[in-house]
Amino acid sequence: MGRILINILIGFVVPWLFGIALFKKAPTLAILIFPVTAFISLLINVFGYHMKFWHFTPLIEGVETISSLPFDIGFYPLTGCIAIYWIDIKKKHPLIVLILLSILLTGLEYIAYLVGKVVYSHGWTIGWTFVSYFVAFAAVYGFYALARKHRVNFTSSK
Repeated sequence: MGRILINILIGFVVPWLFGIALFKKAPTLAILIFPVTAFISLLINVFGYHMKFWHFTPLIEGVETISSLPFDIGFYPLTGCIAIYWIDIKKKHPLIVLILLSILLTGLEYIAYLVGKVVYSHGWTIGWTFVSYFVAFAAVYGFYALARKHRVNFTSSK
């Protein structure tokens, strides 16, 4: 039980502390982007677990994806919100933001890989990890672009 608490703390509690601050700065952005990013994260992780490309510790028999759930509803959605915040509010170039965040998350996952928190198999590599993060961020950006096309204003505040 103690090992899953680490996942909850690092993957959910700490990111939500930052998420609260982001929600106060850009509530519309957080309300719209957070659930979309969580869905994309869950989708990718379920696919990866099902295909046995990776697993995340601690291994919980019968419900493998539970170990990554705190990250799927905490850390990853927050990074999606940060990406769109930088693009929409800070006016950074989308491709640069997507690449930099993909590199950052790949680096963090590589550390998790080195300490045995993530295990790859069936040909999955850190290179594919970068691709999966980039595809996920591109999908979030695609949702953002579609919402902007339909005149959703992400910069509105409370």
